[in-house]
Amino acid sequence: MVMRMNKTEFIKELSNKTGYNEGMCLQINNIIEDTFLIGKKNKEKMINDFKNKLNINEEEANKIYETAMNIISSEIKNKLKHPFKKM
Repeated sequence: MVMRMNKTEFIKELSNKTGYNEGMCLQINNIIEDTFLIGKKNKEKMINDFKNKLNINEEEANKIYETAMNIISSEIKNKLKHPFKKM
């Protein structure tokens, strides 16, 4: 069964994959929502926002970015494969 991921499920999945608590993942989600996902400059902006707002280093910011984008892209692929399935 394919599930449509909402904000809460995304935050829980991000928490599971990164090991961060849900409060930190909520901050990460807010940064992602405030930044358009497509484009190299936006990737750099998002990573810089992670570093500045979460007080983490470049390596950790890149890990968070990659993890979040993997979750989002897998959900987009699922939706494209099964466009009419509901929760």
